[in-house]
Amino acid sequence: MKFLKTFLGYFFVLLGTIWVIGFIAFSCYAIGMKYRPTETAEAIVALTGGNDRIKEAIRLLEEDKAPKLFISGVNGNVTGFHLLKEVSKETQEKIELGYKAKTTRMNAVETAEWVQKNNIHTIILVTSFYHMPRSLLEVKRAIPNLKVSPFAVFPKSFGENTDWLHTRYAWQLFLEYHKFLVDYFFKGVVQ
Repeated sequence: MKFLKTFLGYFFVLLGTIWVIGFIAFSCYAIGMKYRPTETAEAIVALTGGNDRIKEAIRLLEEDKAPKLFISGVNGNVTGFHLLKEVSKETQEKIELGYKAKTTRMNAVETAEWVQKNNIHTIILVTSFYHMPRSLLEVKRAIPNLKVSPFAVFPKSFGENTDWLHTRYAWQLFLEYHKFLVDYFFKGVVQ
């Protein structure tokens, strides 16, 4: 019995250590994902759900980083007019909205359908920094041969100080780590 308690104690210490190291590695990966401004692609794909994702994707489109933009996971109650009302008509014509996706996995499936329909081989993927690792995992599973350049969206104060650690972003990073683990090991169980 003492051996079993000792074994279980070491096992849980080892498991906890692996979890902490994994979370640190995941966080460093998510935070370290910086888009190179010289990169261009055949299209930009933005996943809805976080602050500034669409705004940043439109900015990339207007900077000619790609000739078209696909926004995946648009709420069915939101019209293009409401979503793009501050965008020029010329830019609006380069944007397509996807209404099917409700989850990250569905974003990947919706993106795969759009990419195949438009014969696209390279994209710039725009989503929040904490969401990027899982989004990349899902998109690569759905479209293995697609070249994906990640564009992670960070909070405005991110580089200036560590205040973001006391906000919902730290909590989102924590949640996404666990969703990523489940998705990685159980292939798409998490929505």
